[in-house]
Amino acid sequence: MGRVVAGLVLAGGLSRRFDGEDKGLQRYRGRPLIEHALDLLQGLDEVVISANRHHERYAGLGYPVVADQRQDYLGPLSGIETAMQQTGADALMVVPCDVVGALDGWMGRLITHARELESPWVGTLDGDRLQPLLGYWSSQLLPLISDALDKKELRVMRLIAPWIDAALPLPEGEHLLNLNTPQALAEAQTTAG
Repeated sequence: MGRVVAGLVLAGGLSRRFDGEDKGLQRYRGRPLIEHALDLLQGLDEVVISANRHHERYAGLGYPVVADQRQDYLGPLSGIETAMQQTGADALMVVPCDVVGALDGWMGRLITHARELESPWVGTLDGDRLQPLLGYWSSQLLPLISDALDKKELRVMRLIAPWIDAALPLPEGEHLLNLNTPQALAEAQTTAG
């Protein structure tokens, strides 16, 4: 079957833009955002949820919940680091809980693309906008991630810069929704079909 690939949903932040309300538990089209993210990871060897709050509610979804091993909410790289260490997978398929709209089978396309290019990272390109977290993250990146976190270099774009050209474009006409503010979520609710 090849190398072990685990799925990771990032739901671990402070949700500052949501005034502290847990973003992953906000509802979109009648379901919590976390459930939309989990849908994209069906069929993977293992799926974990990165969350630093509301462990019981997330665990109720039937997947292991991991909290960042580092203190102070250092952002998505900290969640990725912890998941890589705890799963021991060769790679993670990462889905932020606030990005919806990826096609069924998109994770499989990203895996295939990463293996064809032999790239340790492949993100999603939505038109001109790069979604660096939504993608394939090889465990080869773990030393770089840990080093960046040790130095408090928390910018994802800086870490993945050497592989930026490996991003896979969404098919023409397909777009993602970034539901990372209450306003964006409310607008998406009113335009949802």
